[in-house]
Amino acid sequence: MNILELAVNAFVVLLGASLFIWAKPLASAMNYWAAQQYVRFPKLKMLPGARNAGTAMNYKSTFIWFRICGAFVCVVAVFFELLGLFSHLR
Repeated sequence: MNILELAVNAFVVLLGASLFIWAKPLASAMNYWAAQQYVRFPKLKMLPGARNAGTAMNYKSTFIWFRICGAFVCVVAVFFELLGLFSHLR
């Protein structure tokens, strides 16, 4: 395992951890941005599936998905990091 693989895996671990940690501010900002677009363009509200945009339900589902994706990316990156380190020891 070379230093570049180690650095990339460490970066991906940090990326997943930061997505997990900052899920609430990211979901809030994304929800605010979506609500502003529906205020700016009211015809978008008529589209199917757009009734939950900018609502608390949309915020909560986005928050949960950011947490799930962040945890998944972090766990997979740690797995590959450890796999690379242990394969080097053999």
